[in-house]
This record gives sequence, C-alpha cells and structure tokens, in this order.
Amino acid sequence: MEPSRVPRGPGPRLVFLLATLALTFAATGLLCGAIMSDHWEEVGWDREALARANVSTTWYLDGRVAMLGPGFQARGNWHPRRKPVFLIPMHGGIWTMCVSLPEEEIRLLGQLGFPQERCINYLSPDEAHEEMRAAWQNRMQNLSISCSLVCLIILGCAVLVGFFGLCRHQISAVLVTGVMYLLAATFALFTLTIIHFKRAQDRGARIVDGPEDGVIGGPVPRVVLKARRFSTSWSMDFGWGGVTLCALASVAWILLSKIMRFSPISTMIA
Repeated sequence: MEPSRVPRGPGPRLVFLLATLALTFAATGLLCGAIMSDHWEEVGWDREALARANVSTTWYLDGRVAMLGPGFQARGNWHPRRKPVFLIPMHGGIWTMCVSLPEEEIRLLGQLGFPQERCINYLSPDEAHEEMRAAWQNRMQNLSISCSLVCLIILGCAVLVGFFGLCRHQISAVLVTGVMYLLAATFALFTLTIIHFKRAQDRGARIVDGPEDGVIGGPVPRVVLKARRFSTSWSMDFGWGGVTLCALASVAWILLSKIMRFSPISTMIA
C-alpha cells in the first residue's frame, strides 16, 4: 500500500514573491489614484466670521453659497463692483479646483450671474489665473504638479523594469525597481508636504487683485478671505497610504533581489 502524499503548501519564498507583487499593485494603484483625484483639500466659508467682518451677504442653497452684490460693505468701507461676487464651497487636487455643487444648482445660480465653468485647470489657467503665477499658492501648486508628474513617471518605469526583471531573472533590474519605488515615495512625500503647507502664508489685509479659491466673480478684501476654511479630504489620506505602501514595496523588492541570488523564480514557483 502506497503511503498517501500530504500536499505541501506554497514555500515561504513564493509567499514572499506574491506578497511583494500584491504590495506593489496596491501601492501603485493607491498613489496613482490619489494623484489623479481632485479631493486633496476642501474650501468652505465660515458664516459667523463673515458676519463679524460686517460683510453684507445674501445666502443661497441652504446657506452653502453667499453672494456679495455689485457693491458690498466690509468693515465700514464701500467696495463698488460691476457684477456680483460669489463665495462658494470648492474641492481641489493637484491639477484642478472645482465647485462643490451639482450641475442643477450651478444652473440655478446662473440666473444670478454665476458663470457656468465648473473647474479651473491649473495646467491651462485662464488669463486671470495666469497673472497670479507669482503668488505664493500658485508657485507651490506648480511645484506640487512637477513633483507629482515625476512620481507618476517613476511609477510607470518601475512597473516595466520590475516586470522585466522577474520575467528575465535580472537581479539588477529587481534591485533597481526597489530603488525606484523609494524615489516615487520620496516625490509623493514632497507633493503631500507642499499641498499641506501651501496655505501657510498670509499676505496681509488688503484687496486681492486676482482670483482666489472659493471666490467667483471678482476680487474681494482680505478680511473676506479670512472667513475661508481649508480642510484636507480623502485624497490626502490615500496619498499618505500610497507613500507608506511604496516605502514597504521598495524594501520588499530589495529583499526579493537578495532572495533571487540563491533561488531563481522558476524554483520559487515549483
């Protein structure tokens, strides 16, 4: 009678290979999804802060949108305007800043003079935003776009190099993949830091001559902008998660290159 064979489970080296691949796909997908999404930060308005600034406003859509008329009062000073100014909630990412209102509500506001454009693209701004490139926030925004583009390029190259290294058993390519994921995590960290701190500088109380996030229709005094409230959103959380997974994937690929020196891929699978 032949002894029964007990099926063996996958070896520890195969388990490590599969874990490395799973970690790599998760890190790449999470970081790319965070970079391409547009919910890194949200812009809202404090109604009580506007009231303390003695700003005359008319609120619409259950108190989510405020309108300053053709002329509005702020701290006793009259500021004449040819068209109404809207204070609206917005959400933005690395590439765009969009109105946080559905299309139907935007059409309703259009009857009051609200423009129909939903998003501002930082890669192709209009003339008003083009003139504001020297501002602190716009310089930081351009820097974050550059870092995120470098991060996406590195991630794409790392996937190709890692696939080649595994298929052709090129230990050096596997090691380079680990280094590239570490570089991707570094540039993603730069992007996250820039987005987090780009609102830190205040330029003092004065009339702002160019467009500002959350303001549609014209410039407003700095006292009005002090009522804005910025908060991070889920894209920022995805970004931090992607940075962490990229760092772990980098360590896993470097360890995998050490394992492949003594055990080829075909041996791991067998």
